[in-house]
Amino acid sequence: MSIGKKAGKGFIRLFQRNMLEKLMGLTTIIILARKLTPYDFGLVSITEVLLYTISAFGTTGVSEFLLAYKKDDTEEIFKAAFWFNFALTICVLIVFLAAAPFWASFQEDARIMNISFIAGGIFLSSQLGIIPRIWLNKQIRFDEQVKIQLPFTFLIPIAKVAAVLAGWGVYSLIVPTLVLVPIQTLFFFRATKLNPGTKLYTHRWREIFGFTKHLIGSSLLRRLADNGDKIILSKLLGLEVLGIYNIAMRMAELFTTQLTMMSNNVLAAVLPKYTDDKKKFYSYYMNALKSFSFVMLPFMAVMMVAAKPIILLFYGEQWVDAVLPMQILIVYTALRSVTSSFSVVMNSFHLNKQSFKVNLFFTPTHLTGSAIGAYWFGVSGVATALVLVRAFFYNWRIKLMMRAVEEPVMRWYKDLLPYFAIVIVVGLLSWAGSYYLLDSFTGMHAIIAIAITGVTIFIVYNLLVKLFYPKELETISGFLGGTYPKVQPYFNKLYGVH
Repeated sequence: MSIGKKAGKGFIRLFQRNMLEKLMGLTTIIILARKLTPYDFGLVSITEVLLYTISAFGTTGVSEFLLAYKKDDTEEIFKAAFWFNFALTICVLIVFLAAAPFWASFQEDARIMNISFIAGGIFLSSQLGIIPRIWLNKQIRFDEQVKIQLPFTFLIPIAKVAAVLAGWGVYSLIVPTLVLVPIQTLFFFRATKLNPGTKLYTHRWREIFGFTKHLIGSSLLRRLADNGDKIILSKLLGLEVLGIYNIAMRMAELFTTQLTMMSNNVLAAVLPKYTDDKKKFYSYYMNALKSFSFVMLPFMAVMMVAAKPIILLFYGEQWVDAVLPMQILIVYTALRSVTSSFSVVMNSFHLNKQSFKVNLFFTPTHLTGSAIGAYWFGVSGVATALVLVRAFFYNWRIKLMMRAVEEPVMRWYKDLLPYFAIVIVVGLLSWAGSYYLLDSFTGMHAIIAIAITGVTIFIVYNLLVKLFYPKELETISGFLGGTYPKVQPYFNKLYGVH
């Protein structure tokens, strides 16, 4: 089977699993959001911010290094990477748990200490599973990965619901994950039969660190940016407002986080194999991005237009303040989704030092914008600052990416213009035509409003693409033929592609 077809088959399996995970996660959050308060969500979020930020020092770049590794001693380098990753994970945990008391005092809630120990346990077991997952990815064995993850896609959400119904309160958000993730990690090791042994291979650690050092810097700056707005919100406006922001972000990323992660996992495994032919590299990358945009952008438009009935239906009146920031953040998630493969491209050519330079300028700019937005305009101001600052820096990333593949910058915009142009037109027309209608629907009537909005947007969007950009449909069909041949005939029949 060709690389493209193996990647396509893996993408389908990951897509199915991730959509199921999204559905289970959404159902769980709907129940939890009605049993817990915005403050509870903010409490867990602010604890995870500390761990997520510190972990950048020790957990970044190993995956990228192993996926881009092309020498013959693959098994040895994986064993070395396991012990390298394990040593750094322990260091991160020590620093995190040492900082937790100060973090709890800074946030003025003693429960942060308990949550920190639980989060630390989840982090450790998750990190131990990284190397076998990368092993499966490198061999494009996504099917096996999905088989292992599938049961836990059900078990973890069900356990969270059981815990909240049993009265565990805020701990129901994290304790079930602590119990089940170690079991999943054991299954990963069993599937790969990867035995790291007792030899540490410390003489290979310098080689690994040489690749990862700039990625660590980039990741630290990126994580400071990703979580800095949460810290600013928690201190200026309180943990309850942070909980509102957290739900708004969760809903804005409903269709993008898993899809983006899944797409990048596949691209990270496939693109390094084409680095010797930059024309082929860019062709595969852009065709994948076009197919991704064609599917993803209409969903974003539906979420944007029907934000209020969606929030009210899923979470209830206590979360209505999340509507406006959710709509603003959808713009951010759309932009991030189509540029998220920047790191994959740069890592494929070992240009991660340039990624670091971008983040070096981006992080302080973003944090300054978030502070100004929070002070003057509250939670919506932070969301707006995020969109404006990131839009500027995403353009810089695109420029560097296109330089790496030796293509003119404007080609990237020209290639994706049809998808953004049509979705903007459809979104604006739908919003103008249904603004008052959607605002008046609550309860079960909201389902009707959301369904009508969704069907209308998808029909109009697809008709406009077929009418004005038929060649784009041919491009997507060609990509499907090389990666998902079983899907191509149905696509061609639906869109009349010959």
